[in-house]
Amino acid sequence: MVYGKGHPGHGMGRYQREAHGGNVGELFGENPDVIGIREAFEKNRISWKDIEPYFRKIAQELEESRKKGAFPGWSPEKRLANAIVVAAYLRAQNLKTNQVRKVLEMARTIELKLKKGDTDIRDDIVKTRYLLAYAVGRATGGAKHALDAFHRVLDPMLAVLMEKPDVAHFEEFYDFLQAVVAYHRFFGGGE
Repeated sequence: MVYGKGHPGHGMGRYQREAHGGNVGELFGENPDVIGIREAFEKNRISWKDIEPYFRKIAQELEESRKKGAFPGWSPEKRLANAIVVAAYLRAQNLKTNQVRKVLEMARTIELKLKKGDTDIRDDIVKTRYLLAYAVGRATGGAKHALDAFHRVLDPMLAVLMEKPDVAHFEEFYDFLQAVVAYHRFFGGGE
């Protein structure tokens, strides 16, 4: 199979193309192949460059939703598929779970607050946004790129939640965040 410049598979060696039939789209389609993705990582047959077009599409969709002041209208299946793509991209960028621990802890704190019946979460959302921005700002080297990518997908959702705190939308955000972290680990992402 021959790839043109700009195609996600461009620049991959023959051995890498055989890992997934020469088409990264077979791994990152509407229903991502999580086992195939994990095997590709285990055999070093996939890189962030392969996943980037799929990641960019998600980041762009989130930014467009933010500009409209709307939360992404993803079905649970689409939210999971997008979380898998984001997790794979972050894994390929060598994001470490401990680099986003504070953001994850803040989201858990908000979730517990909501379970107790307290729906005043605006200040918590603001704090989560600036903690995420701080993590990106203080990172160096490759970690900066990984955290910046994480910020690109989370911040648009947090921006909408900050303007319109909505319990159902926060639940969707939290589900997405948990799925990203879980699949990041599943794909071999480190602590």
